[in-house]
Amino acid sequence: MLGRTGRLLGILAASVFATSALAQQAQGLAGFVNLSQEDQRALQLQQGGVVNSNPGNLTGNQALGGRTKQLLDQSSPALLDKRREEQSGGGQSFNDQSTLAPKRPISGFQRFVFENTGKLLYPFGSKALKTEFAVGGENNAQVSADYEISAGDEILVRVWGGIDVNHNATVDRDGQLTIPTVGTFPVAGVSARNLDEFLKAEIGKYYKNFSLSATLGKLSGVNIYVAGQALAPGLHTVNSTSTLASVVFSVAQPGVNGSFRNVQLKRGGETVATFDLYDLLRKGELNGDRKLRAGDVVFIAQAGARMALNVEGPAAAIFELKPGENLTDVLEMSGVDRTLLRQDSVLIEGFNTDNPKAPRAVEQLSYARALNQATLQDGDIVTVFQTRREFANAVTLKGNVAAPARYPYFEGMRIADLIPNTDALIQDSYFKKKGALVQFNKADARKSVSDPDLRSQLNQDDSKLFNKTDQGEEGEQKIEVVEETIASMMSQINWDYAVIERLDRQELQTNLIPFNLRKAMAGDPAQNMQLQAGDVVTIFSANDAQIPRSRQTALIKVTGEVKAPGYYQIAPGETLRDVIVKAGGLAEDAYLFGTKLNRRAIAAEQEQQKQKALEQAERMLVSAQASNAASAISAADAANSQKQAQVQGAYLERLRKMKPEGRVVLDVKPDAQSIAELPPIELVDGDVVAIPSLPGQVAVLGSVYSQGVYAFKPGNTVFDYLGMAGGAAKGADDDSIFVIRANGTVDSAQQGWMPFVSGLYGRRALPGDAVYVPEDFERVSLTKTLIDISQIFYQVGLGAAAVNAIKD
Repeated sequence: MLGRTGRLLGILAASVFATSALAQQAQGLAGFVNLSQEDQRALQLQQGGVVNSNPGNLTGNQALGGRTKQLLDQSSPALLDKRREEQSGGGQSFNDQSTLAPKRPISGFQRFVFENTGKLLYPFGSKALKTEFAVGGENNAQVSADYEISAGDEILVRVWGGIDVNHNATVDRDGQLTIPTVGTFPVAGVSARNLDEFLKAEIGKYYKNFSLSATLGKLSGVNIYVAGQALAPGLHTVNSTSTLASVVFSVAQPGVNGSFRNVQLKRGGETVATFDLYDLLRKGELNGDRKLRAGDVVFIAQAGARMALNVEGPAAAIFELKPGENLTDVLEMSGVDRTLLRQDSVLIEGFNTDNPKAPRAVEQLSYARALNQATLQDGDIVTVFQTRREFANAVTLKGNVAAPARYPYFEGMRIADLIPNTDALIQDSYFKKKGALVQFNKADARKSVSDPDLRSQLNQDDSKLFNKTDQGEEGEQKIEVVEETIASMMSQINWDYAVIERLDRQELQTNLIPFNLRKAMAGDPAQNMQLQAGDVVTIFSANDAQIPRSRQTALIKVTGEVKAPGYYQIAPGETLRDVIVKAGGLAEDAYLFGTKLNRRAIAAEQEQQKQKALEQAERMLVSAQASNAASAISAADAANSQKQAQVQGAYLERLRKMKPEGRVVLDVKPDAQSIAELPPIELVDGDVVAIPSLPGQVAVLGSVYSQGVYAFKPGNTVFDYLGMAGGAAKGADDDSIFVIRANGTVDSAQQGWMPFVSGLYGRRALPGDAVYVPEDFERVSLTKTLIDISQIFYQVGLGAAAVNAIKD
């Protein structure tokens, strides 16, 4: 029974709302009280009605899209009945819900501006309007002290002392507030600031010795009409605290052709206030703002003259003009930064009614004239340009210089005037690195700054300055040292090549004019060229454009058995012999046969070859493992194959971790004693020369019974030392034994010229030799591949190439 009654009430309620809607439409007002436009459409669709506010003459389903079912459900009679019950009882009020504001369409003038400028500009002030507003107003809005109590307002009254009252009461339509067991009091028109005193005085007529507190709860809604060129015309319920300005941002927004500057408040058939939204947005003034009352009409007038400001940045917009306003007013409203505006050119496009065939014309004015004399008209498009970046009297200096910047140009200026001395070529990074050399105890400094952001700001990352650090002993000064600090202090200048970039204003292309920096600074007329305003002079370092090796300064590190180990700067063309002489010559125990020359470029190339060899070895290893697994005829064979695979994999992993030294193999005789017996190989920057002392041992490694290092004895052969190690083990590959000599070369058993005779037979062992006996990996070609990889690691392939290069 109750369910049938509820449905009947819902149908009646829907009929009442439909009748109200038809009445409103007859008055020229669209919309329902407390219902969004989408809810209106859904309700009329459910009843088979026609939606008059449907934009674009779409059908009901087209207008609602995917929300049709949802809105129909929300607008069902039962749900509407439930919402009304929530309004009169507890729970969340229907008035507390929000709805999206209607989507603002593009106006004809916006489209016109877009077609002429390629920019979609929006009306000034439209971005400040709300994209959604509360249905029925916002009940949690703040109330001013001057707010006057009216019918429908909720008041929370608490009285304690002589009487005890805690009650929520609503002001009735007669403006009376009823407090049970106390009485009824007229509160309509009482201000919020005086409410406590008013009630205390009224109740005090009947009771004594009590305290009272009265606060406002939910406020009554006010029904207002929104008409004219509004975005959402119709009857709307707003908060009783609402003013003309507040509803302009929500339910009374100007429509596509509505005015932002002429919003009128009509009351009793008369216009009682006019509000200009621009005054609020540009001046912060609420001129013409009035509190709304029930039955008020907010009328949005037709927009006045409109013009478009086309400028770079967010200031570009469409502005509505009042009579007498000019470009100065528009720029003030836009908030554009006038400092960056171009002073020589402002374009004004407007209508010229005197020429019906071509009604549009453009005028170009100076910035000052446009501000003071230009009269703006409806439909104008004003284009204001950003200032040019061009300097009238500047020459730019950049690159490897102390202070890259623009410098003032003067007539007759030459390169030597721009770069008067070498101080202009010393970069600040040199002094920063120089200062870092005396910053001791860096570890303690890092501990004192634990915040990583602060540490980064203090640049406590020495790797950005130098690559290596000598940490020293505990308690000692920790000094930044070695070749990186010496070689990286200052970039070497490319004295032979610098360039002037000059704009050819006839062809509009940049020409490069090279010159010799050293000669220009020395005053050579042919190189000390005359500059022009706008020129860009670039100074290069040796790293920017690699200079010939013959003109490069090289820093060589010499260590080991020399009389003065250290770092030496050599001239172009100087050789290994020359740097040993600079280091004071050989020490008494020098072993020239083992001299090492490591070079960075060769190390990089060896790393590439190592990776290729490892990839090939891995492919062969996988193939061999698959073959062994397929041919296994018993569990023991399979387990043995698995064990061999693990051994081989571990071997490859060890090889992968080894780092190439970049050693150049030198063609030095084993009994060499003098500097003259070293090859005359030219050195390059970064080379490291190491001369070891005479070793007294020979190492035997690999698959032997006793790996170890054995004392060198003149006359012993390689096989003598193999015998000392017990000889090759059972799993050794006898045919692949090799010896790594102290000079980096390799002798192997496979180098013999007689069949079935080892190439190492009868070979004499030398001090520092390392004899290696590889394992026999099932006699597959993997052994040779692994040996080739080992040889690559010991610089055999590239070492031989280096020897050939020396001989050539």
